[in-house]
Amino acid sequence: MAEGNAFETFAAGDAARYRTLARLWAASVTVVTVRPIDLARPDDGFTATAFLTVSIAPPIVLVSATNASSAAAMMRDAGAFAVNLLARDQRPLADAFAQPHEHRSFVWSDLPVVRDHAGVALLAGSLGAFSATVRSFVDAGDHTLVLGDVTALHLGPAGEALVYHDRAYGSVDPL
Repeated sequence: MAEGNAFETFAAGDAARYRTLARLWAASVTVVTVRPIDLARPDDGFTATAFLTVSIAPPIVLVSATNASSAAAMMRDAGAFAVNLLARDQRPLADAFAQPHEHRSFVWSDLPVVRDHAGVALLAGSLGAFSATVRSFVDAGDHTLVLGDVTALHLGPAGEALVYHDRAYGSVDPL
């Protein structure tokens, strides 16, 4: 790498370098919980760091779900979902929801949850959650972007956010 303020430049299609640079993006860790349209199916969810608020008026959020896992299919089968903002001490939940279904060690009945107005699980102890209904899906390469109309806001206890940066969990220290 060049000294000082110079950048080393690579082609946009260089997947390895793309991943390296993307890992430097520090992001809040969330667990997206879903309530399937078919209410006979069980709750589901996945860990996501690709989340953002899109609009305040009207309130809209965006979640990016990878097509390589069950996340995108889970969102397509969802009538409603919640984006739970994890607190620093909820790393075990982030790890658990990041696992493929066959490797998950928890059962939903063991998780402390409350239900929003649509029956979506809100994870107790999280900093807060956005409840939403699916507005639209956007095909975005190997991911599906899910836009949601926010239907309720849930503010949890004060605390530090769980953050993911360069393959490691951490928290934010105020400057």
